[in-house]
Amino acid sequence: MARQTDPLTQAMPPQRDDVQQRYTIAALVYFAYGVFYLFGAQYLTSMQAAQRGMANPRLFFVLGGVITIMFPLLIYSRFALALSWRPRAPRQTLYIDFTLLLGLLVIARVIALLRGGLFMKSALHTTALVVAVINAICLIWAGVSRPAWVTREVGES
Repeated sequence: MARQTDPLTQAMPPQRDDVQQRYTIAALVYFAYGVFYLFGAQYLTSMQAAQRGMANPRLFFVLGGVITIMFPLLIYSRFALALSWRPRAPRQTLYIDFTLLLGLLVIARVIALLRGGLFMKSALHTTALVVAVINAICLIWAGVSRPAWVTREVGES
């Protein structure tokens, strides 16, 4: 006789941590953002439109490549700086989330693009604005999913 299983009592597959999923999405979007900007910079350099502003284009591309690889890894790992205000128990720790801080910097970039009117220059500039907005939304979305203050009790010895 075949074994019957009740779908309600059947074990659910383990669900992925929602917070980690947000950080994974934000890391992937930031990687795409970095690659887009590196290709855009390569295009502008090949057109010699950006040669005046860059003293050393190789250094620009090396730093851009490092940022494109390292920042998504820091975002994915939920990197945060921890500051403890009181050294005694119970203590509160302030976590400064790298992802949230990076999201605020990208928002500042979006505001600068809007104020400068650069997005109306060409389709590449408009696309850069759209990519930056999507990136900022993903970074802020992931960054606010984690509490800023964490209270923990230190056990007595």
